[in-house]
Amino acid sequence: MDKNTENISVKADFSEIVKRAYDKAMQENEISLNQLIEDLKEDLRHLVAL
Repeated sequence: MDKNTENISVKADFSEIVKRAYDKAMQENEISLNQLIEDLKEDLRHLVAL
């Protein structure tokens, strides 16, 4: 995979992670901000590991 394609893929993955976090926050009334941030951090760590 070339550098440009890799950058587009990472941007798409990042956007999807943020969208999922937003959707989760909007749907789950019982989730705390701290839990949401921890989940977001974990997802972002996986993105960096790829």
